[in-house]
Amino acid sequence: MWGYPHGLHCNDLIRGTDLPNHLREIHEIRGKESARAECRWNHCGREFNMGSLCEHVEEMHMGIAYSCDCGSKFSRRDTLSNHKKNCSG
Repeated sequence: MWGYPHGLHCNDLIRGTDLPNHLREIHEIRGKESARAECRWNHCGREFNMGSLCEHVEEMHMGIAYSCDCGSKFSRRDTLSNHKKNCSG
C-alpha cells in the first residue's frame, strides 16, 4: 500500500493499466518521464524516473506478471513484447 505521513495508506483497488493514472491523479505524482519520484509503497523509499516507478510497483509490490502463449512469464510488459517478436508459441 502507498504510504502517507502519520501511517495512513491508500486502499484503492487498481486494475490493469490504471496504475500510472492512479499515481498521477490520486497521489499527484506528475512530471516528465525523466523526473525522479520516490516509491512510498510500504515505505520502500527507492527512487526512480517516472516511467520506471510504475514498472517497479507492478513487479516488486503488486506481483504482476505478463505471460506469453508459449508459457514464458515476464515481470515487465516491454520484455514480453520483445520476447513475442521471436517466439513461435
